[in-house]
Amino acid sequence: MEKTLLILGEYAEDDLNKNIKRLQRYAGELKIPIKTISYEQLFYKNKIKINTNNLLVMFFFPFKFWDKNCEIPNDTSVYGTSKQSYEIFKEFWQDVKKNLEKKFLDKNISYIINPDYAALDRDKIKIHDLLQKSGAETTITLPKSLEVILSISKNEGVFIKSRYGALGKGITYLSRKGWFTNYKVGKKNNIENYLDIREWKFCDITGNKDFLKNLLNLEVIIEKEIKSPNLNPGKKFDLRVYSLYGESPHMFIRENYEENIITNFSQGGKVNHKYKEILSEKTINLAKEQALKASKCLNSNFLGVDIIFDKNLNTPKILEVQTFTGFPQIKYCNLSKLLANKIKERHK
Repeated sequence: MEKTLLILGEYAEDDLNKNIKRLQRYAGELKIPIKTISYEQLFYKNKIKINTNNLLVMFFFPFKFWDKNCEIPNDTSVYGTSKQSYEIFKEFWQDVKKNLEKKFLDKNISYIINPDYAALDRDKIKIHDLLQKSGAETTITLPKSLEVILSISKNEGVFIKSRYGALGKGITYLSRKGWFTNYKVGKKNNIENYLDIREWKFCDITGNKDFLKNLLNLEVIIEKEIKSPNLNPGKKFDLRVYSLYGESPHMFIRENYEENIITNFSQGGKVNHKYKEILSEKTINLAKEQALKASKCLNSNFLGVDIIFDKNLNTPKILEVQTFTGFPQIKYCNLSKLLANKIKERHK
């Protein structure tokens, strides 16, 4: 049965525009019927014409809604720490689903990204617990106890991350080498935000217990650091693994100097797509196995999964999942084309 591919997104950022346009292009080349609308059109346009009886929906991240309603929370005012903002985002996806079902009452609707799970990756504690229950390997979490955190950080690294944050923002790290945060430290050690993502750089807060006490009063997740082996001297690494309809077509290595604390691009991390030349087949397969477990757990046909290994490369641990993962450059992996091909294969 023929299906229309309905793409929901907002023309906001250059990379997002490219991904939407590429998916349109490759789906069009395969003669898949396509309709592209914004979230505003879904909510406020009375009629949206679809000629087929079957509808397959692909979501792209709703930047306009997020920036307006969730980025800086009204209750805590501290980025990534507001349950209220998370609930607003979760409610947004339920409204999306209800409007799709209402607008296309006579259609059979299926999803590439399940709207019931679309907000879940923003809650690091819920996603951690859900993955753990499903049998996936995850990080070791710690209680919200300053005494416990300080005791463990004398010998091991400890991360305190904003519960609802992303993009490497809202992270604090403690170890015997010192304490560091990329939040802005305000007057009276209040926790504040930066406006520009380029400003979220780590600063030294060693010995500042008042800052830590303020931080632990907010919604955070606390994790033991996992020490990965060094692929290059003085650098740490992890992986971004893609899951697409039960397969893992690509991954890339993220590396950064140890003193930069995390591997995110926003903190100076570098990306290497030539993972097959660096990692063993066993390591690659172990990473793929965990990524596919995460995808199954979230009932998603499209997912990015961040994975870190222990020192001997035998035990992959899921750090985070990315429902709206970025697409790699097409010279490394043409994810839009692969997605279009999968749509054609599986939704005839």
